[in-house]
Amino acid sequence: MVDKLKVKEQEAEKNKTLAKQIHTDLTEQCSREERKVRMKAEEIIKKIKREEQRLIDELKNNCKMKSKRAAVDIDEMELRHGNIKSARSYVESLMHHGNAAQLLSTKDDVGTRIKRLITIEAEPKAYHEDFILTPHDEFCEHGILGILKSDVCMSKCTVENIPKQLLKGDSADLLITTRDSTGKQVIPKQQVKAKVRKPDASWEDISVADIRDGTHIVTVAGQMGGKYQVTMTIGNQPIPGCPVIIPVIKGLVKTIGSTGSVEGQYNKPRSVAINKDRDIVTADTDNNRLQITTREGTFKQFLKFKQFIKPFQPRDIAISSDNTHYSLNDSIKQVVVSDENGHVIRCFGKNELKDPWGIGISPVDGNIYVTDKVGHCVRVYTQHGKYLRSFGSEGKGQGQFNWPWGVVIATIGMVFVADYDNKRIQVFNADDQYLYSFDCQGFPLGLAIENDKYVYVSAINYILKFESSGKFVCRIDSDSDGLNCPSGIALTDDVPCRVVVADTFNDCIKVFVQ
Repeated sequence: MVDKLKVKEQEAEKNKTLAKQIHTDLTEQCSREERKVRMKAEEIIKKIKREEQRLIDELKNNCKMKSKRAAVDIDEMELRHGNIKSARSYVESLMHHGNAAQLLSTKDDVGTRIKRLITIEAEPKAYHEDFILTPHDEFCEHGILGILKSDVCMSKCTVENIPKQLLKGDSADLLITTRDSTGKQVIPKQQVKAKVRKPDASWEDISVADIRDGTHIVTVAGQMGGKYQVTMTIGNQPIPGCPVIIPVIKGLVKTIGSTGSVEGQYNKPRSVAINKDRDIVTADTDNNRLQITTREGTFKQFLKFKQFIKPFQPRDIAISSDNTHYSLNDSIKQVVVSDENGHVIRCFGKNELKDPWGIGISPVDGNIYVTDKVGHCVRVYTQHGKYLRSFGSEGKGQGQFNWPWGVVIATIGMVFVADYDNKRIQVFNADDQYLYSFDCQGFPLGLAIENDKYVYVSAINYILKFESSGKFVCRIDSDSDGLNCPSGIALTDDVPCRVVVADTFNDCIKVFVQ
Protein backbone atom coordinates (compact mmCIF):
# COMPACT_ATOMS: atom_id res chain seq x y z
CA MET A 1 0.00 0.00 0.00
CA VAL A 2 2.86 2.36 0.88
CA ASP A 3 4.63 1.53 -2.37
CA LYS A 4 1.44 2.31 -4.29
CA LEU A 5 1.08 5.60 -2.39
CA LYS A 6 4.65 6.57 -3.37
CA VAL A 7 3.78 5.99 -7.05
CA LYS A 8 0.65 8.16 -6.65
CA GLU A 9 2.72 10.88 -4.97
CA GLN A 10 5.13 10.90 -7.92
CA GLU A 11 2.19 11.19 -10.35
CA ALA A 12 0.69 14.07 -8.31
CA GLU A 13 4.05 15.88 -8.29
CA LYS A 14 4.37 15.38 -12.04
CA ASN A 15 0.85 16.71 -12.59
CA LYS A 16 1.60 19.69 -10.35
CA THR A 17 4.69 20.47 -12.41
CA LEU A 18 2.61 20.12 -15.58
CA ALA A 19 -0.05 22.49 -14.20
CA LYS A 20 2.64 25.06 -13.35
CA GLN A 21 4.03 24.73 -16.86
CA ILE A 22 0.56 25.24 -18.34
CA HIS A 23 0.16 28.40 -16.26
CA THR A 24 3.59 29.64 -17.35
CA ASP A 25 2.82 28.86 -20.97
CA LEU A 26 -0.55 30.64 -20.71
CA THR A 27 1.06 33.76 -19.27
CA GLU A 28 3.74 33.79 -21.96
CA GLN A 29 1.15 33.20 -24.65
CA CYS A 30 -0.93 36.12 -23.36
CA SER A 31 2.15 38.35 -23.43
CA ARG A 32 3.03 37.21 -26.94
CA GLU A 33 -0.51 37.83 -28.20
CA GLU A 34 -0.61 41.19 -26.48
CA ARG A 35 2.61 42.16 -28.25
CA LYS A 36 1.07 40.98 -31.52
CA VAL A 37 -2.02 43.14 -30.92
CA ARG A 38 0.13 46.17 -30.18
CA MET A 39 2.38 45.57 -33.17
CA LYS A 40 -0.64 45.09 -35.44
CA ALA A 41 -2.29 48.20 -34.07
CA GLU A 42 0.90 50.24 -34.60
CA GLU A 43 1.21 48.84 -38.11
CA ILE A 44 -2.38 49.78 -38.94
CA ILE A 45 -2.01 53.23 -37.34
CA LYS A 46 1.08 53.94 -39.43
CA LYS A 47 -0.71 52.76 -42.54
CA ILE A 48 -3.74 54.93 -41.79
CA LYS A 49 -1.55 57.96 -41.09
CA ARG A 50 0.26 57.49 -44.41
CA GLU A 51 -3.01 57.01 -46.24
CA GLU A 52 -4.56 59.97 -44.42
CA GLN A 53 -1.69 62.27 -45.41
CA ARG A 54 -1.77 61.06 -49.02
CA LEU A 55 -5.51 61.66 -49.33
CA ILE A 56 -5.33 65.06 -47.63
CA ASP A 57 -2.45 66.15 -49.87
CA GLU A 58 -4.35 64.99 -52.95
CA LEU A 59 -7.52 66.69 -51.71
CA LYS A 60 -5.71 69.96 -51.01
CA ASN A 61 -3.98 69.92 -54.39
CA ASN A 62 -7.26 69.31 -56.20
CA CYS A 63 -9.03 71.96 -54.14
CA LYS A 64 -6.21 74.48 -54.64
CA MET A 65 -6.17 73.98 -58.40
CA LYS A 66 -9.94 74.23 -58.76
CA SER A 67 -10.18 77.11 -56.31
CA LYS A 68 -7.79 79.14 -58.45
CA ARG A 69 -10.01 78.58 -61.47
CA ALA A 70 -13.09 79.43 -59.43
CA ALA A 71 -11.43 82.59 -58.04
CA VAL A 72 -10.72 83.82 -61.57
CA ASP A 73 -14.37 83.21 -62.44
CA ILE A 74 -15.50 85.07 -59.31
CA ASP A 75 -13.41 88.11 -60.19
CA GLU A 76 -14.72 88.15 -63.74
CA MET A 77 -18.33 87.65 -62.65
CA GLU A 78 -18.09 90.34 -59.95
CA LEU A 79 -16.75 92.79 -62.51
CA ARG A 80 -19.50 91.92 -64.99
CA HIS A 81 -22.17 92.02 -62.31
CA GLY A 82 -20.95 95.42 -61.07
CA ASN A 83 -20.95 96.85 -64.59
CA ILE A 84 -24.43 95.51 -65.34
CA LYS A 85 -25.86 96.63 -62.01
CA SER A 86 -24.31 100.08 -62.32
CA ALA A 87 -25.68 100.44 -65.85
CA ARG A 88 -29.14 99.33 -64.82
CA SER A 89 -29.21 101.71 -61.83
CA TYR A 90 -28.02 104.57 -64.00
CA VAL A 91 -30.58 103.92 -66.73
CA GLU A 92 -33.44 103.46 -64.27
CA SER A 93 -32.47 106.69 -62.53
CA LEU A 94 -32.26 108.43 -65.90
CA MET A 95 -35.70 107.12 -66.88
CA HIS A 96 -37.33 108.16 -63.62
CA HIS A 97 -35.53 111.42 -62.92
CA GLY A 98 -34.04 112.59 -66.22
CA ASN A 99 -35.67 115.08 -68.54
CA ALA A 100 -36.25 114.69 -72.25
CA ALA A 101 -33.04 116.45 -73.21
CA GLN A 102 -30.96 114.16 -71.01
CA LEU A 103 -32.68 111.07 -72.42
CA LEU A 104 -32.10 112.14 -76.03
CA SER A 105 -28.50 113.21 -75.48
CA THR A 106 -27.54 109.88 -73.88
CA LYS A 107 -29.70 107.61 -76.05
CA ASP A 108 -26.99 106.34 -78.42
CA ASP A 109 -24.30 105.83 -75.79
CA VAL A 110 -26.64 104.17 -73.32
CA GLY A 111 -28.22 101.97 -75.99
CA THR A 112 -24.84 100.78 -77.22
CA ARG A 113 -23.69 100.05 -73.66
CA ILE A 114 -26.83 98.07 -72.82
CA LYS A 115 -26.57 95.97 -76.01
CA ARG A 116 -22.93 95.21 -75.25
CA LEU A 117 -23.70 94.19 -71.68
CA ILE A 118 -26.64 91.98 -72.73
CA THR A 119 -24.46 90.00 -75.13
CA ILE A 120 -21.80 89.26 -72.50
CA GLU A 121 -21.48 85.56 -71.70
CA ALA A 122 -22.54 85.26 -68.04
CA GLU A 123 -21.93 81.57 -67.36
CA PRO A 124 -18.73 80.69 -65.43
CA LYS A 125 -15.95 79.06 -67.42
CA ALA A 126 -15.01 76.65 -64.64
CA TYR A 127 -17.67 74.06 -63.83
CA HIS A 128 -17.88 72.50 -60.39
CA GLU A 129 -16.50 68.96 -60.18
CA ASP A 130 -17.03 66.85 -57.08
CA PHE A 131 -14.11 65.11 -55.42
CA ILE A 132 -15.56 62.77 -52.80
CA LEU A 133 -13.76 60.14 -50.74
CA THR A 134 -15.13 56.61 -51.24
CA PRO A 135 -14.01 54.52 -48.27
CA HIS A 136 -12.71 50.94 -48.68
CA ASP A 137 -14.42 48.02 -46.98
CA GLU A 138 -11.18 47.02 -45.30
CA PHE A 139 -12.19 48.25 -41.84
CA CYS A 140 -15.41 47.97 -39.86
CA GLU A 141 -17.90 50.81 -39.59
CA HIS A 142 -16.95 52.03 -36.12
CA GLY A 143 -13.18 51.93 -36.42
CA ILE A 144 -10.29 49.54 -36.88
CA LEU A 145 -10.21 48.07 -33.41
CA GLY A 146 -13.85 48.74 -32.55
CA ILE A 147 -15.44 50.47 -29.58
CA LEU A 148 -17.20 49.29 -26.41
CA LYS A 149 -20.82 50.32 -25.89
CA SER A 150 -22.77 50.07 -22.64
CA ASP A 151 -26.27 50.47 -21.26
CA VAL A 152 -26.88 53.89 -19.71
CA CYS A 153 -28.69 54.91 -16.57
CA MET A 154 -31.09 57.75 -17.51
CA SER A 155 -30.99 59.30 -14.04
CA LYS A 156 -27.21 59.72 -14.32
CA CYS A 157 -27.25 61.36 -17.79
CA THR A 158 -27.00 65.15 -17.99
CA VAL A 159 -27.36 68.13 -20.36
CA GLU A 160 -24.95 71.04 -19.84
CA ASN A 161 -24.01 74.38 -21.46
CA ILE A 162 -27.64 75.52 -21.57
CA PRO A 163 -27.64 79.31 -22.17
CA LYS A 164 -30.05 81.54 -20.27
CA GLN A 165 -30.83 83.24 -23.57
CA LEU A 166 -29.58 83.58 -27.15
CA LEU A 167 -29.36 86.55 -29.45
CA LYS A 168 -31.15 86.08 -32.75
CA GLY A 169 -28.66 84.65 -35.24
CA ASP A 170 -26.43 83.12 -32.55
CA SER A 171 -26.18 79.43 -31.70
CA ALA A 172 -25.40 77.33 -28.64
CA ASP A 173 -23.79 73.87 -28.27
CA LEU A 174 -25.59 71.79 -25.66
CA LEU A 175 -23.47 68.95 -24.20
CA ILE A 176 -25.11 65.60 -23.45
CA THR A 177 -23.09 63.24 -21.22
CA THR A 178 -24.17 59.58 -20.92
CA ARG A 179 -23.29 57.53 -17.80
CA ASP A 180 -23.93 54.08 -16.36
CA SER A 181 -25.48 53.32 -12.97
CA THR A 182 -22.16 53.98 -11.19
CA GLY A 183 -21.87 57.43 -12.76
CA LYS A 184 -19.07 56.39 -15.10
CA GLN A 185 -19.09 58.07 -18.51
CA VAL A 186 -19.91 55.44 -21.16
CA ILE A 187 -20.75 55.16 -24.85
CA PRO A 188 -24.46 54.30 -25.07
CA LYS A 189 -25.95 51.37 -26.94
CA GLN A 190 -29.11 53.43 -27.47
CA GLN A 191 -29.48 56.19 -30.10
CA VAL A 192 -29.32 59.81 -28.97
CA LYS A 193 -31.81 62.13 -30.68
CA ALA A 194 -32.89 65.76 -30.42
CA LYS A 195 -35.59 67.99 -31.84
CA VAL A 196 -36.71 71.59 -31.29
CA ARG A 197 -40.05 73.36 -31.20
CA LYS A 198 -39.61 76.85 -32.64
CA PRO A 199 -41.54 80.00 -31.62
CA ASP A 200 -43.80 79.54 -34.69
CA ALA A 201 -44.89 76.13 -33.23
CA SER A 202 -43.08 74.13 -35.94
CA TRP A 203 -40.92 71.13 -35.00
CA GLU A 204 -37.51 70.38 -36.46
CA ASP A 205 -35.07 67.51 -35.94
CA ILE A 206 -31.57 68.52 -34.83
CA SER A 207 -28.50 66.56 -35.81
CA VAL A 208 -26.57 65.12 -32.86
CA ALA A 209 -22.77 65.00 -33.08
CA ASP A 210 -21.39 61.83 -31.46
CA ILE A 211 -17.95 62.50 -29.97
CA ARG A 212 -17.51 58.72 -29.31
CA ASP A 213 -16.48 59.17 -25.69
CA GLY A 214 -19.87 59.26 -24.01
CA THR A 215 -20.63 62.84 -24.99
CA HIS A 216 -22.85 64.28 -27.72
CA ILE A 217 -23.22 67.86 -28.96
CA VAL A 218 -26.57 69.37 -29.96
CA THR A 219 -26.31 72.74 -31.75
CA VAL A 220 -29.33 75.03 -31.37
CA ALA A 221 -29.51 78.02 -33.74
CA GLY A 222 -31.70 81.00 -32.84
CA GLN A 223 -33.23 81.82 -36.20
CA MET A 224 -36.18 83.85 -34.91
CA GLY A 225 -37.19 85.68 -31.77
CA GLY A 226 -39.15 83.82 -29.08
CA LYS A 227 -38.85 80.65 -26.98
CA TYR A 228 -37.16 77.50 -28.31
CA GLN A 229 -38.14 74.17 -26.69
CA VAL A 230 -35.41 71.53 -27.09
CA THR A 231 -36.20 67.85 -26.40
CA MET A 232 -33.35 65.30 -26.15
CA THR A 233 -33.80 61.54 -25.79
CA ILE A 234 -31.69 58.40 -25.33
CA GLY A 235 -33.41 55.31 -26.68
CA ASN A 236 -36.63 57.35 -27.00
CA GLN A 237 -36.54 58.23 -23.29
CA PRO A 238 -36.23 61.94 -22.38
CA ILE A 239 -33.06 63.00 -20.59
CA PRO A 240 -33.73 64.44 -17.11
CA GLY A 241 -34.44 68.17 -17.30
CA CYS A 242 -35.91 68.02 -20.81
CA PRO A 243 -37.45 69.79 -22.55
CA VAL A 244 -35.00 72.70 -22.27
CA ILE A 245 -36.40 76.21 -22.83
CA ILE A 246 -34.06 78.76 -24.48
CA PRO A 247 -35.36 82.31 -25.11
CA VAL A 248 -34.07 83.96 -28.30
CA ILE A 249 -34.17 87.75 -28.14
CA LYS A 250 -33.96 90.54 -30.72
CA GLY A 251 -34.19 94.34 -30.67
CA LEU A 252 -32.07 96.18 -28.10
CA VAL A 253 -29.78 93.51 -26.65
CA LYS A 254 -27.01 95.50 -25.00
CA THR A 255 -26.23 98.98 -23.67
CA ILE A 256 -22.54 99.76 -23.26
CA GLY A 257 -21.25 102.57 -21.05
CA SER A 258 -22.66 105.47 -19.08
CA THR A 259 -21.96 109.18 -18.56
CA GLY A 260 -18.43 109.96 -17.39
CA SER A 261 -14.77 110.09 -18.32
CA VAL A 262 -13.26 106.88 -16.92
CA GLU A 263 -12.89 103.54 -18.68
CA GLY A 264 -16.17 102.41 -20.23
CA GLN A 265 -17.83 105.81 -19.87
CA TYR A 266 -18.66 108.34 -22.60
CA ASN A 267 -19.33 112.02 -23.05
CA LYS A 268 -21.32 112.77 -26.22
CA PRO A 269 -20.13 109.86 -28.39
CA ARG A 270 -20.85 110.78 -32.02
CA SER A 271 -19.65 107.85 -34.09
CA VAL A 272 -18.80 104.14 -34.00
CA ALA A 273 -16.82 101.81 -36.25
CA ILE A 274 -15.82 98.13 -36.17
CA ASN A 275 -12.09 97.34 -36.42
CA LYS A 276 -10.35 94.22 -37.77
CA ASP A 277 -10.54 92.57 -34.31
CA ARG A 278 -14.35 93.04 -34.39
CA ASP A 279 -14.10 95.53 -31.52
CA ILE A 280 -16.14 98.74 -31.27
CA VAL A 281 -14.17 101.96 -31.81
CA THR A 282 -16.09 105.01 -30.57
CA ALA A 283 -15.49 108.69 -31.27
CA ASP A 284 -15.87 109.79 -27.62
CA THR A 285 -16.13 113.43 -28.66
CA ASP A 286 -16.36 115.50 -25.49
CA ASN A 287 -13.85 113.25 -23.71
CA ASN A 288 -11.36 114.11 -26.53
CA ARG A 289 -10.48 110.51 -27.38
CA LEU A 290 -11.25 107.34 -29.23
CA GLN A 291 -12.36 104.51 -26.97
CA ILE A 292 -12.13 100.81 -27.90
CA THR A 293 -14.27 98.12 -26.28
CA THR A 294 -15.17 94.56 -27.15
CA ARG A 295 -18.63 93.96 -28.59
CA GLU A 296 -19.64 92.70 -25.15
CA GLY A 297 -18.64 96.09 -23.69
CA THR A 298 -15.32 95.24 -22.02
CA PHE A 299 -12.91 98.18 -22.12
CA LYS A 300 -9.68 97.66 -24.09
CA GLN A 301 -7.92 101.01 -24.61
CA PHE A 302 -8.05 104.75 -25.22
CA LEU A 303 -6.51 106.48 -28.23
CA LYS A 304 -5.63 110.07 -27.34
CA PHE A 305 -3.85 112.65 -29.49
CA LYS A 306 -2.26 115.46 -27.49
CA GLN A 307 0.09 116.91 -30.10
CA PHE A 308 -2.50 119.37 -31.44
CA ILE A 309 -2.81 122.97 -30.23
CA LYS A 310 -6.52 122.52 -29.60
CA PRO A 311 -8.01 119.44 -27.88
CA PHE A 312 -8.68 116.49 -30.16
CA GLN A 313 -12.45 116.23 -30.74
CA PRO A 314 -13.35 113.23 -32.91
CA ARG A 315 -16.64 113.73 -34.70
CA ASP A 316 -16.65 110.70 -37.01
CA ILE A 317 -14.36 107.75 -37.67
CA ALA A 318 -13.77 105.23 -40.46
CA ILE A 319 -11.37 102.26 -40.38
CA SER A 320 -9.64 100.85 -43.45
CA SER A 321 -9.07 97.16 -44.16
CA ASP A 322 -5.54 97.38 -42.74
CA ASN A 323 -6.92 98.84 -39.47
CA THR A 324 -5.78 102.41 -40.17
CA HIS A 325 -8.04 104.91 -38.35
CA TYR A 326 -9.36 108.01 -40.15
CA SER A 327 -10.86 110.45 -37.62
CA LEU A 328 -12.49 113.82 -38.21
CA ASN A 329 -11.02 116.31 -35.74
CA ASP A 330 -13.70 118.94 -35.18
CA SER A 331 -11.41 121.39 -33.36
CA ILE A 332 -8.92 121.81 -36.25
CA LYS A 333 -11.20 120.76 -39.15
CA GLN A 334 -8.89 118.03 -40.45
CA VAL A 335 -8.73 114.31 -41.06
CA VAL A 336 -6.37 112.65 -38.55
CA VAL A 337 -4.83 109.37 -39.75
CA SER A 338 -3.48 107.06 -37.04
CA ASP A 339 -2.56 103.43 -36.52
CA GLU A 340 -4.40 101.06 -34.18
CA ASN A 341 -2.17 102.13 -31.26
CA GLY A 342 -2.91 105.83 -31.60
CA HIS A 343 0.28 106.98 -33.38
CA VAL A 344 -0.54 109.82 -35.78
CA ILE A 345 0.57 109.08 -39.34
CA ARG A 346 -0.62 112.25 -41.09
CA CYS A 347 -3.32 114.93 -41.18
CA PHE A 348 -5.00 116.42 -44.23
CA GLY A 349 -7.93 118.52 -45.45
CA LYS A 350 -7.10 121.76 -43.66
CA ASN A 351 -7.14 123.86 -46.83
CA GLU A 352 -10.47 122.54 -48.13
CA LEU A 353 -12.66 121.47 -45.21
CA LYS A 354 -14.87 124.07 -43.58
CA ASP A 355 -16.93 121.88 -41.23
CA PRO A 356 -16.37 118.13 -41.74
CA TRP A 357 -19.09 115.86 -40.28
CA GLY A 358 -18.99 112.46 -41.93
CA ILE A 359 -16.25 110.23 -43.33
CA GLY A 360 -16.28 107.03 -45.39
CA ILE A 361 -13.76 104.86 -47.22
CA SER A 362 -14.45 103.54 -50.71
CA PRO A 363 -13.95 99.76 -50.93
CA VAL A 364 -13.34 100.20 -54.67
CA ASP A 365 -10.26 102.44 -54.72
CA GLY A 366 -9.66 103.27 -51.04
CA ASN A 367 -10.42 106.96 -51.50
CA ILE A 368 -11.63 108.97 -48.50
CA TYR A 369 -15.02 110.72 -48.74
CA VAL A 370 -15.70 113.59 -46.30
CA THR A 371 -18.99 115.48 -46.00
CA ASP A 372 -18.44 119.22 -45.55
CA LYS A 373 -21.51 120.43 -43.70
CA VAL A 374 -21.04 124.17 -44.12
CA GLY A 375 -19.56 123.72 -47.60
CA HIS A 376 -22.68 121.72 -48.61
CA CYS A 377 -20.59 119.23 -50.54
CA VAL A 378 -18.63 115.96 -50.39
CA ARG A 379 -14.85 116.16 -50.74
CA VAL A 380 -12.74 113.24 -51.97
CA TYR A 381 -9.12 112.50 -51.01
CA THR A 382 -6.65 109.69 -51.51
CA GLN A 383 -5.64 107.73 -48.41
CA HIS A 384 -2.39 109.71 -48.46
CA GLY A 385 -4.33 112.96 -48.15
CA LYS A 386 -4.15 114.25 -51.73
CA TYR A 387 -7.23 116.32 -52.55
CA LEU A 388 -8.95 114.95 -55.66
CA ARG A 389 -12.30 116.68 -56.12
CA SER A 390 -15.64 117.62 -54.59
CA PHE A 391 -19.24 117.37 -55.69
CA GLY A 392 -22.47 119.04 -54.59
CA SER A 393 -23.56 122.57 -53.75
CA GLU A 394 -26.11 124.26 -51.49
CA GLY A 395 -29.74 123.73 -52.41
CA LYS A 396 -32.63 121.29 -52.62
CA GLY A 397 -32.16 120.04 -56.18
CA GLN A 398 -30.66 116.81 -57.41
CA GLY A 399 -27.05 116.57 -56.29
CA GLN A 400 -27.40 119.57 -53.97
CA PHE A 401 -27.14 119.44 -50.19
CA ASN A 402 -28.33 121.24 -47.13
CA TRP A 403 -25.95 120.14 -44.37
CA PRO A 404 -24.66 116.75 -45.58
CA TRP A 405 -23.93 114.49 -42.60
CA GLY A 406 -23.05 110.78 -42.86
CA VAL A 407 -21.56 109.07 -45.93
CA VAL A 408 -21.05 105.42 -46.87
CA ILE A 409 -19.79 103.75 -50.07
CA ALA A 410 -20.99 100.42 -51.47
CA THR A 411 -18.61 97.81 -52.86
CA ILE A 412 -19.69 98.73 -56.40
CA GLY A 413 -18.78 102.37 -55.82
CA MET A 414 -22.23 103.87 -55.19
CA VAL A 415 -22.04 106.73 -52.68
CA PHE A 416 -24.87 107.26 -50.16
CA VAL A 417 -25.00 110.68 -48.45
CA ALA A 418 -27.27 111.73 -45.55
CA ASP A 419 -28.70 115.09 -46.72
CA TYR A 420 -29.67 116.26 -43.22
CA ASP A 421 -31.80 119.38 -43.68
CA ASN A 422 -33.39 118.08 -46.88
CA LYS A 423 -34.47 114.94 -44.94
CA ARG A 424 -33.30 112.53 -47.61
CA ILE A 425 -30.57 110.16 -48.67
CA GLN A 426 -28.90 110.99 -52.00
CA VAL A 427 -27.15 108.34 -54.08
CA PHE A 428 -24.31 108.90 -56.56
CA ASN A 429 -22.29 106.60 -58.79
CA ALA A 430 -18.51 106.19 -58.62
CA ASP A 431 -18.11 109.15 -61.01
CA ASP A 432 -20.01 111.46 -58.59
CA GLN A 433 -23.06 111.54 -60.88
CA TYR A 434 -26.44 111.83 -59.18
CA LEU A 435 -28.54 108.65 -59.45
CA TYR A 436 -31.56 108.97 -57.16
CA SER A 437 -32.68 109.92 -53.66
CA PHE A 438 -35.19 108.71 -51.08
CA ASP A 439 -36.89 110.27 -48.06
CA CYS A 440 -35.90 108.96 -44.64
CA GLN A 441 -38.82 110.14 -42.46
CA GLY A 442 -36.75 112.64 -40.52
CA PHE A 443 -33.31 114.21 -40.22
CA PRO A 444 -30.70 111.60 -41.23
CA LEU A 445 -27.40 111.46 -39.32
CA GLY A 446 -25.26 108.33 -39.72
CA LEU A 447 -25.25 105.69 -42.46
CA ALA A 448 -24.17 102.06 -42.77
CA ILE A 449 -24.58 99.56 -45.60
CA GLU A 450 -25.02 95.77 -45.54
CA ASN A 451 -23.82 93.72 -48.52
CA ASP A 452 -24.90 96.49 -50.94
CA LYS A 453 -28.49 95.36 -50.30
CA TYR A 454 -29.60 97.37 -47.29
CA VAL A 455 -28.88 100.87 -46.00
CA TYR A 456 -29.25 101.65 -42.28
CA VAL A 457 -29.98 105.25 -41.26
CA SER A 458 -29.65 106.73 -37.79
CA ALA A 459 -32.09 109.63 -37.60
CA ILE A 460 -32.71 112.01 -34.71
CA ASN A 461 -34.46 109.48 -32.47
CA TYR A 462 -34.70 106.19 -34.36
CA ILE A 463 -32.91 103.67 -36.59
CA LEU A 464 -34.36 102.82 -40.01
CA LYS A 465 -33.58 100.12 -42.55
CA PHE A 466 -34.04 100.60 -46.30
CA GLU A 467 -33.31 98.57 -49.38
CA SER A 468 -30.45 100.16 -51.30
CA SER A 469 -33.02 101.26 -53.89
CA GLY A 470 -34.72 103.38 -51.22
CA LYS A 471 -37.65 101.11 -50.34
CA PHE A 472 -38.43 101.25 -46.61
CA VAL A 473 -37.96 97.90 -44.82
CA CYS A 474 -38.46 98.43 -41.09
CA ARG A 475 -37.58 100.37 -37.98
CA ILE A 476 -34.82 98.67 -35.97
CA ASP A 477 -35.41 100.26 -32.55
CA SER A 478 -38.63 100.95 -30.64
CA ASP A 479 -39.87 103.93 -28.64
CA SER A 480 -39.09 102.13 -25.39
CA ASP A 481 -35.37 102.01 -26.28
CA GLY A 482 -35.15 105.75 -25.62
CA LEU A 483 -32.63 106.77 -28.30
CA ASN A 484 -31.60 110.41 -28.07
CA CYS A 485 -29.80 111.64 -31.19
CA PRO A 486 -28.09 108.42 -32.35
CA SER A 487 -25.59 110.15 -34.63
CA GLY A 488 -23.27 107.22 -35.48
CA ILE A 489 -24.05 103.71 -36.71
CA ALA A 490 -22.01 100.61 -37.67
CA LEU A 491 -22.72 96.97 -38.54
CA THR A 492 -21.00 93.80 -37.36
CA ASP A 493 -20.23 90.86 -39.63
CA ASP A 494 -22.64 88.50 -37.86
CA VAL A 495 -25.52 86.87 -39.72
CA PRO A 496 -27.83 88.61 -39.16
CA CYS A 497 -25.68 91.63 -38.47
CA ARG A 498 -25.81 93.53 -35.20
CA VAL A 499 -26.52 97.24 -35.43
CA VAL A 500 -24.20 99.28 -33.21
CA VAL A 501 -25.32 102.85 -32.46
CA ALA A 502 -23.65 105.81 -30.75
CA ASP A 503 -26.51 107.18 -28.63
CA THR A 504 -25.02 110.64 -28.33
CA PHE A 505 -27.10 112.42 -25.70
CA ASN A 506 -27.54 109.29 -23.60
CA ASP A 507 -23.73 108.94 -23.45
CA CYS A 508 -23.70 105.24 -24.35
CA ILE A 509 -23.47 102.67 -27.13
CA LYS A 510 -26.51 100.55 -27.92
CA VAL A 511 -26.50 97.25 -29.82
CA PHE A 512 -29.54 95.94 -31.70
CA VAL A 513 -30.30 92.56 -33.27
CA GLN A 514 -32.98 92.57 -35.97
